[in-house]
Amino acid sequence: MSTTSENPHSFTEAPAPWPCRGEVLWLSGYSSPASGEYPHDSAFNDLERSSSYADPNISGQFRGGLNSIMIIRYSDTPVGPYDEIIWIPGKFSSPPNNSEALRVTRIYVSSKDSVYNGRKNWNIPKELAHFTFTPSSDPNAKTIPYSKIAVAPVSDPDEPFFVADLTSTWLFSTPVIPFNTSYSPVSMLCIYPPLPQSPQWRENGQVGTDRWWSLAAQIKGKAGLFRAKGGLEGEKFGDNVGFPDVKPMSLGFWLPDAEMLFDVGEEVIEAKGNSDTKKGK
Repeated sequence: MSTTSENPHSFTEAPAPWPCRGEVLWLSGYSSPASGEYPHDSAFNDLERSSSYADPNISGQFRGGLNSIMIIRYSDTPVGPYDEIIWIPGKFSSPPNNSEALRVTRIYVSSKDSVYNGRKNWNIPKELAHFTFTPSSDPNAKTIPYSKIAVAPVSDPDEPFFVADLTSTWLFSTPVIPFNTSYSPVSMLCIYPPLPQSPQWRENGQVGTDRWWSLAAQIKGKAGLFRAKGGLEGEKFGDNVGFPDVKPMSLGFWLPDAEMLFDVGEEVIEAKGNSDTKKGK
């Protein structure tokens, strides 16, 4: 594979670690794969869907478990502010070290610099999208500040593939609950297979990689609660094309001012008789 030094581009180079701040909305559910059922095609970005990234025989079988939709409005990152939506369908087996870990399979961001660096630093399969955040009726309230969030193709921003309608809860709607993934009983470790490279990567940022990487993102702050329902026809969250037709629990966490750390990834290497990792450079 060609290196970026051999192929000049216009993206900001921002190696890990990435200390970040921003607003986090987090919805969860549970995936129970029947008879080894693999996630639907809509769970993968277009480029990865037809690559080894989405091939269970190469990149590992789907194991299910806790799944997540995360919507993040970054106010401070090494590449500036941007918006993001993440789909984690659950755990996958990881052939290099015979382990199981979470995996982001579909992720959209509003920044090409984020697309490029997320893929290069950690194998996170980012692509560009258009985000619309509709303010709630009371902009001065200390509860969830949005009534609707929509994500759409950049080429057609009025035709969203993901819509969530949001309301505040009666209890704990203000951010008073301490939240820290470092103390969570659920591991946040993600392991990512190598990514394919877009022929237009110099324009869209979708650079390819050739190694397995792992990353455990750290998120902490004060959380409140909110309720969500799908905003597409039939109260669906995703159209099952640009985003999967997911069915999370209606209650979610909202962190208006979260501190986040995306550390240097660890390369997942195959070691005879045991698993091993090493820090990226």
